[in-house]
Amino acid sequence: MTFTPDNYLLIGSLLLLGSIFAGKATDKLGAPLLLLFLGIGLLCGERISFTDSSALSLLGELALVFILFSGGLDTKYADIRPVAVRGGILATFGVLLTALFLGAFIYGVSALEWVPLNFSFAESLLLGSIVSSTDAASVFSIFRSKNTALKHNLRPLLELESGSNDPMAYVLTASLVSYIAATHSGTEAQSLWSVVPDVLINLGIGAAAGTLFGKILVRIINRINLLVEGLYPVMMVALMAFTFSATQTLHGNGFLAVYIAGMILGNAKFVHKTLIAKFYDGFAWLMQILLFLMLGLFADLDSIRAVAFGGILISLFLIFVARPLAVGACLAPFRPGWRVFSFTSWVGLRGAVPIVFALIPLTTPGFDDTTAKLIFNTVFFISVSSLIIQGTTFFAAANRLGLAQEAEAPSTSAFDKDVEEINTAIAEIRIGDKHFGAGKTLAELAFPRGVLVVMIKRGSGFLTPIGSTQVHAGDILQIQADTEENLNIARATLTRRNDA
Repeated sequence: MTFTPDNYLLIGSLLLLGSIFAGKATDKLGAPLLLLFLGIGLLCGERISFTDSSALSLLGELALVFILFSGGLDTKYADIRPVAVRGGILATFGVLLTALFLGAFIYGVSALEWVPLNFSFAESLLLGSIVSSTDAASVFSIFRSKNTALKHNLRPLLELESGSNDPMAYVLTASLVSYIAATHSGTEAQSLWSVVPDVLINLGIGAAAGTLFGKILVRIINRINLLVEGLYPVMMVALMAFTFSATQTLHGNGFLAVYIAGMILGNAKFVHKTLIAKFYDGFAWLMQILLFLMLGLFADLDSIRAVAFGGILISLFLIFVARPLAVGACLAPFRPGWRVFSFTSWVGLRGAVPIVFALIPLTTPGFDDTTAKLIFNTVFFISVSSLIIQGTTFFAAANRLGLAQEAEAPSTSAFDKDVEEINTAIAEIRIGDKHFGAGKTLAELAFPRGVLVVMIKRGSGFLTPIGSTQVHAGDILQIQADTEENLNIARATLTRRNDA
């Protein structure tokens, strides 16, 4: 079966629903849920033909933007402040060291006749760079699905690393792909050493743009007054996309920019914050599921089996040698202790992100198609083996090393359930210069019983009102009433003209 305008929505909805229900049924198996979605995609790929690498690359880029922005929204300064330096080092030098160690190993293995791999030194470095970062989708999904708590600030460290190390791997990958493609096409290519300043400039622009756009997003969402509440998440999607594309246009790293912008937004006060955070949490999950399903549909099992032997050698070296060496070099100045070092080394999950990066050679003009397919299949095997070996033993490793601790129960509200059945009316009312309410205290307004002013937005700030709080012209009052009639009375009291 192939995708057509008549059946792609039906097929997609069935796959999505089946994956969600299967994930719910197997929630207690301990394996990352995203591995299940990938497996469903692989099984369905035997009957459903999907070979458009460009479309998949675009989906992967879009999904990664949502995942990183959502991860930034959930990242709190108070949590990452103690681990910011360590996380930053792992996200940059850790990625670089992993790529170098693994690239050297792949090049050495490729020289052996009994290993079915044949990569040049630059191609070996490229393969090492593609799988050099930990996967944000996999790490976030494990922590969120299990509400995991770890000692020694390990959870914020691992989330910060996985959320911020993809940009470094992307820059290394894109630079090496351009170098190799130029070499294959016979045009003059820049030297490998010239990639270094490009990496630094790309990351620097990305960090600066993310900081700037993050602050601008806060100001925009607090100053604009949309009539429809549901448009706020839609507007934020547009602003997020603009942040990514504008940064890319400036030759900066858009992935780093959206993560930093999301982090700044998540730690600021802005209107409808809960609504937007829940929207992004759900949409990030949707993008992760779709991405893993489509990656499974795109992959060819026979081609992956052909690289299994070389893939398992690379995967084992990455898990047991390259990752621990990189972590040890990065964390040595902080003396983390052998338990923290062991667990940090072990939780270097690879997943969808390396597979998405492996699509770059496939969609780059001038890159040898056979080599690009070999790289993709090898990366796919490495990522799946990492999810199987490391993802399924995540909690066992934490318990064995004595690093797991009881998580706080997620905060829930008694009003979350059946909230629509509560007989309340809510409105936001803007006070004009000539309105009766301007200059009056809430006590002086004498609202009917059952009317409550919940919050006042004044300028870019917010007030929690009491009876002596004076209402100013330009204020926006959020009012809750037990009936529509009382709400209308309060609105009429506030907004009737003084000369009436």
